[in-house]
Amino acid sequence: MSQAKNPTEMLRQYAAANSIVKKNEVKIALDLTQNQINHSFDALRQSGELTRIGHGLYKWVPTIDKPVFEVTEKIWRAMKVKRVFSSSDIAQLAETTIEYVYKLFRKYKADGYIKNAGSRRPTNGSGTEKMFRLTIKGQNKARRPNISTFTPDPLVMDTVNLNRLVCSGLVIREASSAKDAIAICERIIESLKEDMKG
Repeated sequence: MSQAKNPTEMLRQYAAANSIVKKNEVKIALDLTQNQINHSFDALRQSGELTRIGHGLYKWVPTIDKPVFEVTEKIWRAMKVKRVFSSSDIAQLAETTIEYVYKLFRKYKADGYIKNAGSRRPTNGSGTEKMFRLTIKGQNKARRPNISTFTPDPLVMDTVNLNRLVCSGLVIREASSAKDAIAICERIIESLKEDMKG
């Protein structure tokens, strides 16, 4: 199992496994602060992975056909064309602000789409300017920047399915559900053993 790196990734896994989630239940289940919950829900709503269907109630959107925002599209095209770039380079090419590009770069760096590529002295001004380049993952994303599919970790899915079988009482009422629960437990144990080896 790949470890969830941050609260947003934890929420992404949880929401993908549960389909419909309540904000207050997620806070308790994932043991996150209110600030982490708010930030994570906002991030997934902005990316189109969660949609609000009621007060504090959200639905997971497994495949996102993201609208092609002109500026974001220009940013991806500019990063694809330039081998090494700064925030100001991309802002100029995409006809947007450096602040907006910098904000996106923080997200893209956290998502593994770009990486540091040293620094340079800006042509006008003092100090140094951070340089970036696309990672392999970023190059692949740049080819089709507006389509995204997410599949939750198999261990997360098994845990959620086991929870459903136990909490619904099916494991007590139906022999087939009890067998399914045992099989899921065995897969969870095997997955955890593999993680402990690595």
